[in-house]
Amino acid sequence: MKYALLLILSFLTARATTGGQSLNIKADSLAVAETTFFAEPPVEAGIPLDFEIDETTVKGFITSLKDKYPVQLGAFRLKYNAEAFLNEVIAHIDRNAIMFREDGLYKIRISRTPESVEAETTGNTESANTTAAPDKATAVLNDTIKSDGSYPDSTITELLINDPVPETATVDREPAGELIIGNNSPWLKRITYFGKSLALINALIVTIVICIISMILLLLFILLNRRRMEKREKLHQYLMEKYQELIINYLFGNATPEDFRPIASDTYRRQVLIDQMIDVSINLKGEEARKLLGLYKYLGLDRDSIERARDYRWHKKIKGFRELAFMNIKDANDTIYKALNSSNEILRMEAQIALVRLGDESAFDFLSHLERPFSLWEQISLHELIVQHDIPLPQFKQWLTSSNSTIVMFALRMIREFKQAEAEEAVHDTIMHPDPAVKQLAIQIAGDMNMRPTLETMKHMYKFQEYNVCLEIIRSMGKMPDLAMLGFLKLVLDKEDDVQLQIEATKAIENNGEEGVKALVKIMKSEYKNYNIIVRHVLDRRIF
Repeated sequence: MKYALLLILSFLTARATTGGQSLNIKADSLAVAETTFFAEPPVEAGIPLDFEIDETTVKGFITSLKDKYPVQLGAFRLKYNAEAFLNEVIAHIDRNAIMFREDGLYKIRISRTPESVEAETTGNTESANTTAAPDKATAVLNDTIKSDGSYPDSTITELLINDPVPETATVDREPAGELIIGNNSPWLKRITYFGKSLALINALIVTIVICIISMILLLLFILLNRRRMEKREKLHQYLMEKYQELIINYLFGNATPEDFRPIASDTYRRQVLIDQMIDVSINLKGEEARKLLGLYKYLGLDRDSIERARDYRWHKKIKGFRELAFMNIKDANDTIYKALNSSNEILRMEAQIALVRLGDESAFDFLSHLERPFSLWEQISLHELIVQHDIPLPQFKQWLTSSNSTIVMFALRMIREFKQAEAEEAVHDTIMHPDPAVKQLAIQIAGDMNMRPTLETMKHMYKFQEYNVCLEIIRSMGKMPDLAMLGFLKLVLDKEDDVQLQIEATKAIENNGEEGVKALVKIMKSEYKNYNIIVRHVLDRRIF
């Protein structure tokens, strides 16, 4: 409707110029829709132009049919809008209307009438007469009227031809852009309507296609890989059962080493055989274990384990360490010792376990070579290994002088765990260790193992220790009741401000038996009311 109103206003203005009115063309009207009208050239310059325009009005559209040239009805930036306007024009005005792209705009024009086409085919007589009269201004088609915005009254000074007149229903122009699925696709009209870039649309289409193809390929890969893994798992299960039965027949039946030769020639089946031999060896001792080890070496499987232990990949090393440890093969001990100080904690722990299993009488010699911290988890794992496999125990006091504090703490724990009372003197020396954590643990173990000679040392060192060590000293004195320490414990109760220290000192006094209880009752009757609360708390039998 907007374009129809603009056309009506433009032609009314043009008709008004014949009565002496001035023609004013506003710039904003031209920017929205360019309207071209036609007039006969003036006879003389300065004389008002006298002509009539035949008009045809159909549903709000006004066109001039006197001249044999087309009329431009509008120009649009978006192709979608131009196509919609073209359909309206074709339906209601002229089926010879065309749309083409020029100067970045989609333009709609009404093509020439059939009479003008016939006239051009028989000869351009009328055009020749027009060009032969230079004194007459010719009214021509101009896509855009170039002016300052107004014309003199009843006079048209200049009309310029910018482009040749299109003569067919389609005009070849430079396309705005090419879409992969075609510019005329109805699926892209809505996108074009909102002004999306054709390059962006192409990029999105390509991205979607690539994503779909990638998803399909990934799905196929997952399905094929899953099928392969299922087949391999079934084969592995079958081989495990078959080889285990064959090993049992070799140990207790009639199978011979030659029956294993076909298996040892295949890499995958060879590894399955190694795993099964290790599983069987866990529960074997004596002659059967030696017989199985002989078969292991006869088939050359020990070389595989040694090569795996020397691999640069840590998980391969661990597998090799385990195989060598279970089969009691010591040919790669030097490689295992190098792994003791690895930055990989798992590799260190597996190396420690392997050396303990392979060490026999010197199972714990690795403690003298360990420079890395011996973590609590590694200590627990090693203790569990000792208990499960009944490994002969060394005298752990030899490592109480180690420069590695974690090794010293492990030795202290093993002394307490296995009650090595002969290490009392070494533990007494460890109480003065420079590391507070080691010192605290040594005092705790001295109390747990009732090492009374350490009481005097604890008493004299109490004043110069940090809080946790002082607290552990009072607790250890409570574990080893001694009336000689009663005065010291009363002094702690009287001088210390920390409630926890006072409570532990009161418990230690009570552990001295009747003498200790009497001392507490006497303290409770004193004027120091805060003592009453602590003593009542300790003596209350309802509190454990």
